[in-house]
Amino acid sequence: MFVFVSLFLGTFVSEDLTCITGGILAEKGQVNLLLVISACTLGIFISDLWLFIMGKFFLNLSKNWERFSKILNSHLVLKIKNQVESNFGKLVLLSRFTPGTRLPVYFLSGTLGTSFVHFSLYSFIACSIWTPVLVVLSYFYGKAILQKFNDPYSYSAIVFTAVSFFIIFSLIAKLSQNQTRREIWIKLQKIPKLEFWPIWIFYIPVIPYIALLMLRYKGFLTITCSNPGIENGGMAGESKSKILTQLPQEWIARFILIEPGSKVTEEAILLDGFQFPLILKPDVGERGAFVQKVQNYQELISILANVNVPTILQEFHPGPFEIGVFYYRYPRSAKGSIFSITNKIFPELICDGKSTIEELIYQHPRYKFQATTFIENNLLQLNEIPPTGEIRRIGILGNHIQGCLFKDGSHLITRELEERIDEISKHFTGFNFGRYDLRYTNEDELKLGTNFQIIELNGAMSESTNLYDPDFTIFQAYSYLFAQWKHLFQIGYENRKLGAVPITYWELYNTLKRHFQYKEELLKKAG
Repeated sequence: MFVFVSLFLGTFVSEDLTCITGGILAEKGQVNLLLVISACTLGIFISDLWLFIMGKFFLNLSKNWERFSKILNSHLVLKIKNQVESNFGKLVLLSRFTPGTRLPVYFLSGTLGTSFVHFSLYSFIACSIWTPVLVVLSYFYGKAILQKFNDPYSYSAIVFTAVSFFIIFSLIAKLSQNQTRREIWIKLQKIPKLEFWPIWIFYIPVIPYIALLMLRYKGFLTITCSNPGIENGGMAGESKSKILTQLPQEWIARFILIEPGSKVTEEAILLDGFQFPLILKPDVGERGAFVQKVQNYQELISILANVNVPTILQEFHPGPFEIGVFYYRYPRSAKGSIFSITNKIFPELICDGKSTIEELIYQHPRYKFQATTFIENNLLQLNEIPPTGEIRRIGILGNHIQGCLFKDGSHLITRELEERIDEISKHFTGFNFGRYDLRYTNEDELKLGTNFQIIELNGAMSESTNLYDPDFTIFQAYSYLFAQWKHLFQIGYENRKLGAVPITYWELYNTLKRHFQYKEELLKKAG
């Protein structure tokens, strides 16, 4: 208890030095590592709350000052307050990881009268990731880090803090100029909805768990051994066409790979047995970017004229149903399992005969949260007023970022389907972990493991997308996510013991660099 209290109180004097010292003591075996993490996390969290409360106190005190009270109620400050609230999570979380910004942001949050509950939640999330990372790093590299703190505290930190105040106020004011009242209200309503959380926020609670898995299973790069038959295990930059060719061809939606600059004739397409409409998508995808349904040869040629990356032209399965089947098999196991199934529900509007498509989008209780996407994908129909009762589909891609609703599809898992997916997966040497995207026409046939087509297979960075089911509690969602990462590391670790070699950090850096450059170019063309 004495050690816990000492570490807890030490964070009020110096957070970083206390975490680093605790990590060094844990490395020497003088104190338990988990005790250090919990004591420092609690101390830093209480310290953050204290800064916020001081801001609240200053707010209440300043209300008695007539001049300052007028400033607080000015139009500019109210706009800044609205922008702080709509970007509250980003500000609090980013400030925890940006030196010199914590004091101004946390104090400012209290001064502007933002929610104590929201602040506590985001602050706790930030502390829960920042503290374990710093303590664990100190556990391994503490002595080297400690030397950086031997220099006396300089005035540069004070200057940095003052500059941070100015930058934050400037950014908030600038952003608020382009916000409409409707957009701000929609963003506020979006905050508690887990499925719309930015991915960098959604994954924050998982990072400490991943850090523990890294310690247990020989580092982060172990996951690149999860699928030895896929480039980098499927972390980034893998070719969809190469993956699909490893699967039994009778179960995949047929495709052809089009290299940049190659000539594609309508006769060749028809001779190969393809019929329009067809699906055109990049061979290396990025969350549904640049995936298009092409209706005829002229439209295809027009699109390809502006494409300089390898592209897949794939037959369009009419569905109307699409699911994501998450599968895993341990290397020494004779049988794999379906981890989860995601039922993908395509967005549809029920028209009232009075409202335009755009108005219906903003009136819809869910579609309004992805209005920008739906408007971009339906530009030619926005001002159309369909007749009463007409059902208008406004999205065709089974991608959450493109507006598809993800629902848990556990009811679709049967012994026959699991055996079929296992049989298909074993045909692919070196595949142990990933998600199939497949289309089907009849649910009864699907449950029997028949009459479906695989349109895509993703590897290590796949998600069990049923966790985005809006009916899931936060605990249900994270239970899937934590279990998924555990399987990923364990499978990679077993493959390592069988001889699989992980890529190096330098190779990972180059892979991600190429991928992000490719992603940037792809999104430019898509947008």
